[in-house]
Amino acid sequence: GTEVKLNGEDLLIMKESDIMGIIG
Repeated sequence: GTEVKLNGEDLLIMKESDIMGIIG
């Protein structure tokens, strides 16, 4: 997923990417 290191937002983006990958 996208690598953004801002107060754990990288985890959020990773999770979002996984969800979008599964649902989308």
